[in-house]
Amino acid sequence: ISKSDVVKIAIDRIASQCAKLKPRYIKKENDKTVTEKSGRLSFILKHKPNEVMTPYQFIYKTITSLLMNDNVFIYPMFDSKTLELKGLYPLNPTVVEPMIDNEENYYLKFYFNNDQTVTIPYENIIHLKRFYNSNDLFGGNNSKGDQEALLKTIEINENVLQGIDNALRSSMQIKGIVKMSAMLNDIDKKKQLDSFNEILSESIKTKGSSIIPVDLKADYIPLSVDPKLVDNETLAFLQSKILDYYGVSTEIFKSNYSEEEFNSFYEQTIEPLAIQMSEAFSLGLLTENEIKNGEEIVFYSERLQYASWNTKVTAIEKLMGLGIMSLNESR
Repeated sequence: ISKSDVVKIAIDRIASQCAKLKPRYIKKENDKTVTEKSGRLSFILKHKPNEVMTPYQFIYKTITSLLMNDNVFIYPMFDSKTLELKGLYPLNPTVVEPMIDNEENYYLKFYFNNDQTVTIPYENIIHLKRFYNSNDLFGGNNSKGDQEALLKTIEINENVLQGIDNALRSSMQIKGIVKMSAMLNDIDKKKQLDSFNEILSESIKTKGSSIIPVDLKADYIPLSVDPKLVDNETLAFLQSKILDYYGVSTEIFKSNYSEEEFNSFYEQTIEPLAIQMSEAFSLGLLTENEIKNGEEIVFYSERLQYASWNTKVTAIEKLMGLGIMSLNESR
């Protein structure tokens, strides 16, 4: 699916918006944020997930891998001596094999392109899933997902585009036939053909024209070339089926959307991913006691910052009416 330009753009639209989410390590009491935690974990989430990625790049890669494979696995690396978190690493395995020991503990055995394998306890992996249904552990049917329905649409779309390319090529090739009046042997036929090609090439080169004279020994018979192209409605339908698979509207795909259209895209596509990341990162990076004490990792959006003025005014009025925001804060 990575060879489809429509798929690449659709995934980019989602990943680039998710990458704007702000990961924060916070503590809540009575469902209200009390403080934002400081320390190594907070620094990694906000500034440097690992040695080669910014937070934006980290989230972008994570979401892209999820949308490509219906699964993404992130390995939190801890210092063996201090047990301090060193970094977060999105893995890129070729195959992931689930394993269970005698005590019903789950493990994942990762296979990589360099023929290396590593087995990690499942509880030590941050695992995001898409189309989580038929398989108890993985999104899709297995660790690489299930894109069968999408692949059928992509194949049809590519065949249609290839047909258009072939039709255009054929329309620019043979335009007519030169029929020789006399009976010629193979050698003379070749001489006449070479002469015709030479005269045609010279005419195009010097005059910019493909029209050339023929003598009485030859007749030029034009061929009617009428390539059949697919209508725009069919092309739009195939593209929309691919976009629907990812929850991306045509307006979002073309980056020509209204505030209402973006809000719909956010609530339908981005927000579910933000919720899943918040839950998975909290479970993967915090202890059970920390979670019970109200600590969690959240990926939140500054949507109001990019909203229209009318939307901002409406939101501020509601927040001030509820006593959540003061007059000074609204400024």
